Amino acid sequence: MSKTTDLFNECVASTPQDVKQRVDWSFQIADKIDHIHKERGMTQKDFAKQIGRSEAEVSRWVGGTHNFTLATLAKISTVLEIPLISVAV
Repeated sequence: MSKTTDLFNECVASTPQDVKQRVDWSFQIADKIDHIHKERGMTQKDFAKQIGRSEAEVSRWVGGTHNFTLATLAKISTVLEIPLISVAV
């Protein structure tokens, strides 16, 4: 393996599990948002307008690294008419 690959693997191995989980959830939510608005024939600009946010912000959302607030997730869920998250009890 290359030094770069070794360094990458070392970084991944040392990343706390909660950080890995947060990143995974963020990408899953971003993928779902991107898929749904495209499936409905909405551009990012259309979606941004409906949600009351800038197109640049929506672009960051679907990039997968945005730290969503519950308020933002609730607004997106309302606009898309689909739950983005659920809480199991």
